[in-house]
Amino acid sequence: MRIQEFLTYLEKQKKFSKHTIKAYSIDLNQFERKLARVCEGDTSDESIDTNIIRVWIMDLSEQGVSNRSINRKITALRSYFHYLEKIDEDIVNPMSKIIAPKIPKRKMSFISKEDMQNILNEEYDEKDFISVRNHLIIEILYSTGIRRSELIGLKEKDISYSDFCFKVLGKRRKERIVIINQKIVDDLIKYIDLKHRLNIKEEFLFVDEKGKVFNEGQLYYMIHKKLLGCSVEKKSPHVFRHTCATHLIDNGAEINNVKNLLGHASIVATEKYIHTTIEQLKKEYNNAFKSIN
Repeated sequence: MRIQEFLTYLEKQKKFSKHTIKAYSIDLNQFERKLARVCEGDTSDESIDTNIIRVWIMDLSEQGVSNRSINRKITALRSYFHYLEKIDEDIVNPMSKIIAPKIPKRKMSFISKEDMQNILNEEYDEKDFISVRNHLIIEILYSTGIRRSELIGLKEKDISYSDFCFKVLGKRRKERIVIINQKIVDDLIKYIDLKHRLNIKEEFLFVDEKGKVFNEGQLYYMIHKKLLGCSVEKKSPHVFRHTCATHLIDNGAEINNVKNLLGHASIVATEKYIHTTIEQLKKEYNNAFKSIN
C-alpha cells in the first residue's frame, strides 16, 4: 500500500489538518496489518478486494469497535482508493460495494442560556493574568463559535481592534474573518497589556503561566473545570461552538449567517442546530402542557 504517498498528498495538496492525517495514518496502517495476515505478507494494492475489507469490518465489529469508529476507518480507506483512481486508471476500487454500518444520530450537546450567563458573570481577578486569560477564552469560544485549533492558533497580529474582528485559519487552512464585540475588544486589550507587562513576547495570543503557547490539553482541562457545575453532558471546548450556534438560531439568526460565522463548508452541517432547537421546543411544550396530556 502507498500509505505515506497518500498522506503526503492529503497534507500538501488537500491541506488536511494534522489530526485528520494522523487518524487516517492509524486506520490505514491498521488495515495494512490485517491485509498482511490475510494475504501472507502481500500488502500490495492489487491484493485488496471487497471480501478482505468486509472481513476487516466484521473483525472490528466483533472486537466491540463502535459503528461510528468503523465508519471513520471506512472513510479513510475510501479516500485512499479515490486517490489511487486519480493516479492509476487501471486500479479496481473495491470500496464501491462497501456499505457503511448505520449509526444513531448524535444528540447535540450545548450549554443552557442560564448556565452560560452564570459562567460569563462569574467574578474573577482582573489583575491576575491566568484569570483574565481564562475568562477571555470563554468569551471568545462562546461569542464566535471558533474551533479549539483556531483559538490556539490565534496570533496578536490577527486582531483588528478598529474593525472589531480577527482572522482565523480554519479547516483545510482556509482563512476567514470572525466578528467580535466591544466587550471582547476591551478584554483583549486588558489581557495583552498584562501579557506584555509580564514580558511575554510570544506571538501566539494565548500562553500559559510560563509564557509558552497554550496547548489543547491545557485548554481541555480548563474548560472541563469551568463546566463542572453545568448540566451539559460534554465538557469540552467544542461544546461552546454548539452553544454559540444553538443560541444564535434560538434568537432568530438566519441559518446562512450562522453557517458563515462558523466557517461551515456546507449548510447541511449547520442545519443540525435547527434540529436541536426543535427538540428543545418539544420538551418545553410537553412540560408546559403535561397537565392535559
